[in-house]
Amino acid sequence: MSASDLDILRTQLAVDPAWIDSYGHMNSARYVGVFDQSGYDLLDALGVGASYTSASRCGIYTVDIAVNYRREVLVGDPLELRLRVLGADTKRLLCLMELFQTRDHYLAATMEQLSVHVDLNTRRSAPFPDALAQSLQAVAQAHAGLPLPERHVRRLALAARAAGA
Repeated sequence: MSASDLDILRTQLAVDPAWIDSYGHMNSARYVGVFDQSGYDLLDALGVGASYTSASRCGIYTVDIAVNYRREVLVGDPLELRLRVLGADTKRLLCLMELFQTRDHYLAATMEQLSVHVDLNTRRSAPFPDALAQSLQAVAQAHAGLPLPERHVRRLALAARAAGA
C-alpha cells in the first residue's frame, strides 16, 4: 500500500456482551484489548502486522500507551476503530487509535501507542528494514495533514523529552 493511497486505517466491530462490566458499559480493560487486537490487525496494512512477524521473525513491542475514555459504549453498540500513524523513525512507531460509536456518531475513546521494532531471535530492539522505515515515515507524513480529534492532547512522542521540558 502506498502512502499516497493511504487514508486512516479502519475496521468495524460491535460491543460484545462479554465486554460489559457491572456498570452496564464496556469495561475499561476491554477498550485496551480492542485497541490492541484490532489495532494490531490494522497494522498488517502498514507492513508490521502478523504476516510481517511470521516472515521476518521481527515485530513491534508496545512500550507505552496513553488512553483517554470519552463516552461509554453499551452492549451491541456498533464501533469503528481508526488507526493513524503519528510518527516513525528507524526503530519506533507512534500511532493514534480512535474508537467511534457509529450509530450515534461520537468518539468513545482514544489510545496513543508507542512501539519499538524488535528482532524476535535476539529479543532486542533493531532498526526497521530501510524500505519499511521509509514507508512508515511516508505514512506518518501523509497522516500529519489530517486533523486530530477535537480536544485531543498528544501525550506520547517518538523522542524522549528533555528533563524539565
